[in-house]
Amino acid sequence: MQPSTPAQQRVDILIRRADRDMQVAELIVRSSPHLYEDAGFHCQQAVEKYLKAVLITAGLPAPFTHSLVVLMISLCQAGIITFMQDETDEATVLTDFAVGLRYELTTPPASPRPTCWR
Repeated sequence: MQPSTPAQQRVDILIRRADRDMQVAELIVRSSPHLYEDAGFHCQQAVEKYLKAVLITAGLPAPFTHSLVVLMISLCQAGIITFMQDETDEATVLTDFAVGLRYELTTPPASPRPTCWR
């Protein structure tokens, strides 16, 4: 069944692409584990797309960002889900695979710390 609204279509595309990113990450880990940065990049991309799909499904804007913490803050502030501090710490590490490690930055961008964490 085809999604009926543009938002539903976007969610469907994001989920399919996120699933593919996870498949690519799994292939890299199995066949070339020394390419962990590339596997990490695809894992980050998958999580980013899944988070954006949840935001859109909830009728919220999906900001143009690679920061998983920024996306998590949006979900938290909307009251959709709360996160533990260790989850945001892990999201920060994963975000580094999309930004810092991917573009070989010496200092990764700082992640904001919201007040709605558990």
